Amino acid sequence: MNKKLNVTEVAVLVGCSVQTINYWYLFKRKEPNNKLAQMLPEYTQEGARQTRYWNEEDIFRLVMFKNSIPKGRNGILGSVTQKYSRKGEKR
Repeated sequence: MNKKLNVTEVAVLVGCSVQTINYWYLFKRKEPNNKLAQMLPEYTQEGARQTRYWNEEDIFRLVMFKNSIPKGRNGILGSVTQKYSRKGEKR
């Protein structure tokens, strides 16, 4: 049987924080056609504010995504992680 994992369990197995996973999926919602965003597996959720669940097999895909994204302030996730910029700085 396929085991379902919540976001906390997924974060531990992938080696990142729950907030990082939230940023990944925010990026996916904002940039659905991005090649990297399409690497993220879909999760299941009963309602809009209910617990999200991933399949155990999705862990490998999440680790692949984590290792594929450019890192740093100007990385691909900057549009969702850098909400505030310094005065006079272009985004």
